[in-house]
This record gives sequence, structure tokens and C-alpha cells, in this order.
Amino acid sequence: MKLFTAQALVYLGAASLILVPSLAAQAPARLTDKDVKALLESLDHGRSEFEDRLDGKLKDSIQREPGREVHVERFLDDFKDNVEHLKDRFESKYAASTEAATVLRQATAIDTFMKKQPVELKGNSEWHHLVLDLNRLAGAYGTTFPTPADVPGRPLAIRRINDGEAAAAAKIVEEQAEHFEDAVNDERALAEPARKRVKETAKAVKDRAENLKSKLEDSQPATAEATMLFQALQHLEDSHKGLTLSSASLSALGAMKAPIDTLHRAFRVM
Repeated sequence: MKLFTAQALVYLGAASLILVPSLAAQAPARLTDKDVKALLESLDHGRSEFEDRLDGKLKDSIQREPGREVHVERFLDDFKDNVEHLKDRFESKYAASTEAATVLRQATAIDTFMKKQPVELKGNSEWHHLVLDLNRLAGAYGTTFPTPADVPGRPLAIRRINDGEAAAAAKIVEEQAEHFEDAVNDERALAEPARKRVKETAKAVKDRAENLKSKLEDSQPATAEATMLFQALQHLEDSHKGLTLSSASLSALGAMKAPIDTLHRAFRVM
């Protein structure tokens, strides 16, 4: 099996690159796919409430900004279409990150505009209520609301790892932990206490990855399971520090890097 061969050759000098973050890392609360779907329904309802309550004269107006004119009603119609498009595109196999970014950037423009209006403006309360959902949406896609503008050469990363993608990553970690456990069992140069210690930590990674995968496949909250897996990975890293391992063992460890990185992004642990 040729998995991450180059990384395996340098593994002993760069182990932490594979199994970060640290043991103390606590995964922040993460919305499941079901949560996001419910959020998108709430967002669309709140958008409709805001538009219905917004001052009619303002909706019919043309706002002049540096370098452009904005027809408010057309802008709101475009916002409606983009929110509905996000709802339609979002599914377990597609997180609709591009669509979410469009909604968040457009909502940021509306937010900037609303902050310049008098507090008694009709629709102001409805907008403030909608911002609550926009904050949650931004968090689900790894950003904040109002959403910052892109920096030239460094576009803002607005992306979500959905439950299906995260479950697939957990499955790979589970499988590679089992491969690593089997490879360590064949390490003839290891003393039995060291072999036993490393195998036990590998089994813990396998079991916790399996638990996380099961939760994600059912679109259930899995923050605690993710945190326990990250802790088990740190224990695994600690268990073989200073040991000389075979290429088979190192390959199994190296093959965990990409799926672990995916899980870090899914649970916003960097």
C-alpha cells in the first residue's frame, strides 16, 4: 500500500504535523446538516418578514453609492432568489458553500445599509432578528457576520464540511488506525510494553473514529465524539514518540493526515 510515502519517510521528525491539534483542544459546537436545513428555512422566513415590514418608500427607492446606483426592490428580489437557491442546493453531498458565501456577502451589504438608517425605520427590528440567523449561518461556514471582504491575493475561505464528507473522513481514520495497530503488532524491534501501549492507543483511535462516523452518518450532534477522537489522536502521537517504526506503520499514520485535516475543518479546530 503506497499511502503518503514521502510523508512517512520524514514522519519521525514531523509527527505533530499529522496529529495536531493538542490534547487540550475542544471542538466548538457544530451544526449538523439537519440543523443547517432548519436554519435555512428560518433564514428564508426571516428574510420574508423583513421585506414585508420594510418601509415601502424605501423599497421603491434608488440608493446612490460611490460608482453605482442600487434599486432597492431589485436588490431584495436578488437576495430572495439567492436565499432560495441556497436552500435548494444544500444537501448531504453538497454543502453549497459558494451559495452561502453569496448570501452572506449580500446580507452584509444590507446590514451596512440598515445601520445607516434611523432606528424607527419600519423593518429594523425584523432585520435585527434576521441577523441572529445570519450569525449562525456564518458560523456554520467558518466565517463571521458581517462577513469580511476578501483581501487581494487571499480570498476569504467560506466553506462547510457536511456530515457525509466528515463521516467519510472518520471512516478512513478508523481504517488506518486498524492498519497501524496491525503493523505495530508486527514490529519485532519493539519491546512488548511499548508495543502494547501503542496498540492500545491505536485501538482507542479506531473506536472513537467509529463512534464519530456513526453519529455523523445519522446527522446527529457529534462535537463530544470529535473532541474525544482528537484527544485519542494526541495520545497515539505521544505513545510512539522516540520509537523507531517500520515503513508499514508510518504509512498507516501518514494516511491519516488528510482525513484528520478534514475533521479539523469540519469541527473548526485549527
